[in-house]
Amino acid sequence: MNVLIVSRTRMKNGVCCGGLNLQNGEFVRILSARGGHLPSNAPFQIGQVYDMVYQTAWNVRSYPHIEDKQVLSYRFQKQLSTSELIRNIDSVVRVQRGGLQTIFNGKLKHSSYAAYISPDDVPDYSVTFWRPDIALNRIVFMGKVRYRFNNHNISYVGYQDPLAIIPPGTLLRMSLANWWSPDDITEKRCYLQLSGWYL
Repeated sequence: MNVLIVSRTRMKNGVCCGGLNLQNGEFVRILSARGGHLPSNAPFQIGQVYDMVYQTAWNVRSYPHIEDKQVLSYRFQKQLSTSELIRNIDSVVRVQRGGLQTIFNGKLKHSSYAAYISPDDVPDYSVTFWRPDIALNRIVFMGKVRYRFNNHNISYVGYQDPLAIIPPGTLLRMSLANWWSPDDITEKRCYLQLSGWYL
């Protein structure tokens, strides 16, 4: 399969690299051949295309995180420019446009902290592409870089230098974090994350 690398995001231990199967539009979260996380020096960089053999990971997470794949082999093919990367994404997947209600099957809920998915209303996937209808503004909240969209804070987990303002209409890659709760009382939630942008 030809897999385009579309994201590279931070993890506590290692790096998370996301791909897009250019033949069938499938999203791929790249894991090692044994289903483990990638080390921080993993070769996959945004815009690269690989000939890749993969299968659904033996330890694939529960919904909505269906994209986990064990990569059995890979071979670098080429590096795309940003404009070529955008054209490939637009030709393979349906990019959502508008407000937050347009992404993740309209199932995002909102708190004073951030947008999230609740376990009682889960979408069919945890990764999507989005073109917002208004700008996103960089802020620092609780010591971390986030982006403000209307009244919602969105965590930024990518490696790109944070822009002060992401213009409306910019192609963004959005994802849902792992199920998490700050305590034993609050329900576990998948919080909305911004993986990166393509300008």
